[in-house]
Amino acid sequence: MGLFSAVDIAGTGVNAMQTWIDTTGGNLANANDAVSPNKPTYAEETTVLAANASPIPGQPGVGVRATVALGSNKGILAYDPSSPLANAQGLVREPNVSTSNELVNLIQAQDGYQADTAVLQKAVAAYQSGLTIGS
Repeated sequence: MGLFSAVDIAGTGVNAMQTWIDTTGGNLANANDAVSPNKPTYAEETTVLAANASPIPGQPGVGVRATVALGSNKGILAYDPSSPLANAQGLVREPNVSTSNELVNLIQAQDGYQADTAVLQKAVAAYQSGLTIGS
């Protein structure tokens, strides 16, 4: 694997981590969006990371890709009789989003993003050093 490959692979990692950060941010922003019990609520989004297949059969993958999968929009029923959206029993439907899990996801995505950008910085430094050879 050459330096160009390192930049390409780290670049896919940066993009995947940014998708994860964006997805987590959306989940956190909508975690408390209650609706009437008879309506669908915000569907939690999950970032799915997978290896990019190599263009050469039998060779290792070349980076990572991220897709976003939608969860259920059924949510959970919560007792909140003070809500204007509550039914006669005092129930509202809330998204099934765990704020603590989302914060852990955010930390993991940030760590991955920092690692990938560190690889990019090292590759740039190596390229710059290579360009000065022979000058």
